[in-house]
Amino acid sequence: MDPFGMKDNSELHTVLPHLSAGFAACIAGSSVVCTAIVMQSLNPIEATFLRYAFAFICILPFCWLYWKRFIEISPKDYFVILFLGLMFFFTFPLTFNKALQLTTAAHGALILAVLPSLSLLFGVFFRVEKLNYYKLIGCVIAVAGVAIGVSSGLTKTAYSTAIIFGDIIMFLAIIQGAAFTVISKKYFERYGSWLVCILAIALAFLVPAPVILSAYGLSWVLGVGQNELLLLFFLGSLGVPVQFGLFAWSISKLGPSRASIYIVLTPLSGTALAIIILGETVTVNFLIGLIFVTYAIYIANQHNE
Repeated sequence: MDPFGMKDNSELHTVLPHLSAGFAACIAGSSVVCTAIVMQSLNPIEATFLRYAFAFICILPFCWLYWKRFIEISPKDYFVILFLGLMFFFTFPLTFNKALQLTTAAHGALILAVLPSLSLLFGVFFRVEKLNYYKLIGCVIAVAGVAIGVSSGLTKTAYSTAIIFGDIIMFLAIIQGAAFTVISKKYFERYGSWLVCILAIALAFLVPAPVILSAYGLSWVLGVGQNELLLLFFLGSLGVPVQFGLFAWSISKLGPSRASIYIVLTPLSGTALAIIILGETVTVNFLIGLIFVTYAIYIANQHNE
């Protein structure tokens, strides 16, 4: 079932999943920059809680709209969707936030670019994807492009024990993202990607919320600055239901590996925004990386099996 009610035989329907995945990836890139700013004044749990509190408020109308369909989901599938929600909408942003506290933005962007390759490997392992030379070569070129593009895009490059530890945490985050990308496809096809994402986001906020509130209380919220709240609102609105909803729909139409290849646009768009916001200069490496990524997207979307 197509949650957006589009006809499968339209040309627009063929193009929209690609545009959707690319736009979602660019939103993710801006979210990386916003998160890096927020993490200067909040800890990972606080930032995750407030971001998804805003996200939960944004999806409440859809929860009301879909509540009859929610109760039709089997208990077994509810458990899986709960697991997927906690993994991708709680522990993933939690570990991602912590990683950005420790590692550099360039390292984080480069490691994030491995996600398409991991999704491809997971998809082949779980037999939901067929491996072909175009997909494999596309992933390799994309990772190479991101490595080139971010290699001199940001100025903070000093190594330390904290940075190495942050890199390890970032790897743990993208493993969760790759697992979600592959495992969720079955449930997107069964119930619709938008419905599953709405339910997963709601459960990922409601289940850990009592534990977080009992441990932290609410007084700390009063100390959060206006700028941080605005950034968290952006992260929780456009950066959660819109970003993940578009990407989830793209997965249901393109498959995990093809949809995930667009994620390589995330570090490039994030680097571009960092250049604009932080006054970084555009480098030749950045432009070369952008060309590589664009070509990788073209290669990965060839249909030869």
